[in-house]
Amino acid sequence: LLDDLDSRHSGLRGRLITDEGNLHRFVNVYVNDEDVRFLGGLNTKLADGDSVTVLPAVAGG
Repeated sequence: LLDDLDSRHSGLRGRLITDEGNLHRFVNVYVNDEDVRFLGGLNTKLADGDSVTVLPAVAGG
């Protein structure tokens, strides 16, 4: 999924994933409201009808 999104929105992958291939600490990805970090990480399998949410943390002061 992230490869497909990056092909449509150049540079997106680099904003979400570290050089080591992990999600940045400030990015949360959910599949059907479950955090992928507690599923299969970025290798979590998707099925037709699954809902994917990419949620970057926002902070300010």
